[in-house]
Amino acid sequence: MTSRPTRDARPPDNAHLPQSFMSFPTFSPTAQARLPSGRPDGLRKGFYGLLLTAVLVGLAFAPPAQAQRPDQAQSKRAGDTFYIKLGGGLSDYAGGNDGTLSTDQTTELREFFDTRKFTEREAFPYVLVGELGYQFSPGFGLGLGYQFGQYPFADGVPFTTTPSAPGQGGDLGQSRHTVQLLARYMVGASAWTFSPYVDAGLNVSLGGLSPGVGHLVGIGVDASVSDRVSLFVEGRINFTFADDAVDGITSATRADALSALPAVGLKYTFDRPAVPPRILELDGPAEVVAGEPAAFAARVNEDEATRPLSYEWAFGDGRTATGLTPSHVYNEPGTYTVAFTARNEAGVARDSLTVGVVPPPRPPRIVSLDATPDPASPGEPVQFESTVEGAKPLTLEWDFGDGRSGMGPAPTHTYDTPGEYTVRLVASNEDGTATDSLALPVERALPAVCTTVQELNSVYFARGSSTLGSEARQALQENAEVLRTCPNLSVRVEGFAAPSEPTPRPLSRDRARAVADFYEENGIAPGRITTSGEGAVGDPGGKKGANEQDRRADSIPQRDGDL
Repeated sequence: MTSRPTRDARPPDNAHLPQSFMSFPTFSPTAQARLPSGRPDGLRKGFYGLLLTAVLVGLAFAPPAQAQRPDQAQSKRAGDTFYIKLGGGLSDYAGGNDGTLSTDQTTELREFFDTRKFTEREAFPYVLVGELGYQFSPGFGLGLGYQFGQYPFADGVPFTTTPSAPGQGGDLGQSRHTVQLLARYMVGASAWTFSPYVDAGLNVSLGGLSPGVGHLVGIGVDASVSDRVSLFVEGRINFTFADDAVDGITSATRADALSALPAVGLKYTFDRPAVPPRILELDGPAEVVAGEPAAFAARVNEDEATRPLSYEWAFGDGRTATGLTPSHVYNEPGTYTVAFTARNEAGVARDSLTVGVVPPPRPPRIVSLDATPDPASPGEPVQFESTVEGAKPLTLEWDFGDGRSGMGPAPTHTYDTPGEYTVRLVASNEDGTATDSLALPVERALPAVCTTVQELNSVYFARGSSTLGSEARQALQENAEVLRTCPNLSVRVEGFAAPSEPTPRPLSRDRARAVADFYEENGIAPGRITTSGEGAVGDPGGKKGANEQDRRADSIPQRDGDL
């Protein structure tokens, strides 16, 4: 019986060929000669380009790794549920089946990313992956995986079943089946949309010289797309013993390694079993004042309980509310039992607390505040009066606005000078204070004209014009002086036009507006002025130009109470 081939050390002139792990290897002259012209560089770039593309595709579809609210995070990666994963990617192999690498340099995984394995064969190095698993919690899971790959080998040395020299053929082929039992930990699964994870477990490799058994390690990232679907990008290495199980060659590596570097695919999470609600905390005030809002809050196991959840409060006074943080107002003093109920399809949870409702305090309330006379005159006594409600005894303090003060419900005060005074009343008792104020004008006595004047000067306009002449301005100046002297007066300006004038209605409005503008320019507040255009007046059959009386504007004085 012939022994299986072993890998002998290469002569020193070949020692420079392998590079460090994750680096590009250097080809020997003999190995290079066996490759078609121009092929190594092109395929090497193609392989690493495909690898980079797969990683970028995974990252492009992955949402940012940002913090989520607990309810959002739970909906992304639920616990207590089954899942299935399907995907594919690139395969790789390491284990001493390399015709140019020396024995001492194959003891590490230096054959990974040796691009000769991808340039020596026409067959594309692909891998298909699948997994059925159970997620105990958002962060921990257990899976049963399957991996089928067409694994590459380097330098023209295929997997073999017969003793052969380096570079000679064999008959095992490149396809292998791998069954995996693995455990997974997902970092930030309860808080991140984009979650990295690590895998560890056991594997059985089939299709080689004999079944290979060993351990596996892997890393990846999981990006949630919806409540049940996520995108994954992962790499996994399956170590198999004995060393010749996969490739039929015994070498110094002591094991073969089959990998998926990388694999990209989708993960689907099935419905989890229904979880009933649990009330973790119920909070509310022990005492509240009648008429004031009371805030209540409940905390339940929303992260694990099955949705949808419904919440109901019964406040003990016949009224109810929904939600987790309601507010309620009790109108009557007493003791009330507040009941909270949480429901979902899996069950019901109940809890309660007691609230004491006390009568409200009776702070002061100022019902009315008056002054007589209003307005007042300098030297004239002013009688102040107030109506105040609230628990007794009440203290009433007055500030008359001129630096002096008084006490009691109805004080009397005299102002020395004219002005606008703000009178303030502060009422207080043991339950609080209340403040109110009024504005009191103190004015000098008005001249007699302010109460007796019945009419003001009218002004007249040229035909078709709304421009004020010198005589009109002089007449209006007298009117303005009366209005400035008599703040109790306002004025209504009515404009008129002759029937024979063009557009009499707009012309009459313009004439009234011209008079109003003059008053405003001479210190009369716009709020004391109103205008109207009365249109045409007089005999429509009159001669051209009509009477001056028809082309006028009247200023009618008005007092408070005038129509």
